[in-house]
Amino acid sequence: MSWIWPSFVDRELPLTREQRRAIDRDAWKMWFRNRWNFILYMLVPISYVLALPLLRDAAGMLAGTLGADGLGQRMVRAGVVILLPAACFVLAGAVLQRWRFAPCVYEATRRHGCDVCTRCGYWLRGLDDDAQRCPECGARREPMPVLPLEGDG
Repeated sequence: MSWIWPSFVDRELPLTREQRRAIDRDAWKMWFRNRWNFILYMLVPISYVLALPLLRDAAGMLAGTLGADGLGQRMVRAGVVILLPAACFVLAGAVLQRWRFAPCVYEATRRHGCDVCTRCGYWLRGLDDDAQRCPECGARREPMPVLPLEGDG
């Protein structure tokens, strides 16, 4: 499924398969806790449904302007109905993955003990503790969270 929804966990990190799955689970939990993620995701189909009549009419008028007959206009309108949602969902999915889900993965990775940048996910190995910025994106380096040991309540 990585070709549909890529893993944002750096492949170079020394993590087991189970740890990677735990990071993904934690990232999804963080994503679902933020209600704005769900609202943004639902705006895509709602906006498509609301804009569909206008887009079909605009596509029909454009086809008529270009000289298409009745069949051509109907085909253009049908194409808008089929291709536009696919393009919208692919684009919205890519945007939501990169700007809304990836930071959740980076934060979950940090909570599992890997020092990665919270903006780009770059593994900050080998850097001095005094380094204030990520060498990849220039984001301010966050201190590692102090995690409770297992068994602590």
